[in-house]
Formats: sequence, C-alpha cells, structure tokens
Amino acid sequence: MGLSEEALAKLGLSDKDAQSGLRQILKQGTEAAVTRLSQTNGYWNDSAVRIPLPKTLAQTQKLLKPIGQSSVLDDLHLRMNRAAETAAPVAKGLFVDAIQSMTIKDAVGIVKGGNTSGTDYLKKTTTPRLTTAFTPPMQSAMQATGAVDYFDRAIRRNNLQSYFKTDAKTYLGDYAVGLALQGLFHYVGTEEVAIRRDPAKRTTDILKTLFG
Repeated sequence: MGLSEEALAKLGLSDKDAQSGLRQILKQGTEAAVTRLSQTNGYWNDSAVRIPLPKTLAQTQKLLKPIGQSSVLDDLHLRMNRAAETAAPVAKGLFVDAIQSMTIKDAVGIVKGGNTSGTDYLKKTTTPRLTTAFTPPMQSAMQATGAVDYFDRAIRRNNLQSYFKTDAKTYLGDYAVGLALQGLFHYVGTEEVAIRRDPAKRTTDILKTLFG
C-alpha cells in the first residue's frame, strides 16, 4: 500500500527522504533481478519467465518432436532464452540512469502508489532504451540457429505473408525482446513487493522508517 503525504509527515520523513528511499528500493530490486536472470539458465530454467516459441512454431515443434525432426526449433527455443540471459546485464546501467533521474515528484508519487509503482515507473522510463539494447543479441540468436530462414520458408509455403507486418528476423526478434523484458520487469516487481513487505529486506534506516 502507498503512503499519503500526511503519513510521511507523521513518520518525520521529507519528500527528499522519500526520493532517497525509493532510489534504494529500485537499486536493490533491479540489481537482484538482473543478477538472477543474467545467469546461465536464468530464463531457461524458470517457468515464470522462460520465453516460449511463438504459437505457430510451438505447434510445429510439438508435431515434429515425436519423429525427431524438431532440432531447429528446439535450438531456437533455447537460444532465444540464452540471448535474453546474455542481454540482461545491459539493463543494469539503464536502470541506474532512470533511478538517478527520478525527481522528488516522481518519488512521492511512487511512495503514494501501489506495491509495484516503482517498477511501473522504470517500465515507463526504460522500455524504449531496453528494447534497443536487447534487439541486436536477440536477432543474432534467431539468425544463428537458421530459424529465421526456417520461419520465412514456412510463412511462404503456407501463404501466410499477409499475417505478418514485418520480415521473419524482425518478427522473431521483436517477439523475443518483448518477452525478455516482461520477464525482467516481473522480477523487478517481485523484489519491490518483497522490500515493501519484508522487514528483512529493508537494509537502511530510511527504508525501515518508510515501510516499517
């Protein structure tokens, strides 16, 4: 739950204290999320954030697996997640920039907001730059598996060109990047909620006073 300005005043906290506390929460939360997901299997072994194949490819994979013909799609599936794990550390610097740029007005709004309002702020301020940073490694992973060519051939063979607004490489890259960022923000939000609710997570005096 958020705190009102009156509640902040009763705690003896200024708007600047709120800004400092929120910066600490978001720094702690983003570092934990990036560390978690940038490990090998950070995405791949986590059912909450593992990036699935696009539905049409997943259906094809399911049909081909019993006859041992799904290796290209199996490789693509793994590499999409490996690419997300490789790209995750790039997010750290962008998160730090956004946190440092947070104004007192932003911070007070976040403190007064819901349990993931800080995560929502980061999502709004960093998603365009994160998308730019994540796209090259994702597209490289798609290309390296041969899956881009495979997907392109499948589209043409089944006359599905009208269903896709971009080429196969761009489509697969955009799809994977979107879900990679969704997974990243999932754990930033999880950490923010934990810090707000769990006394053991409040590692500074301001956080203890703000959410104690």
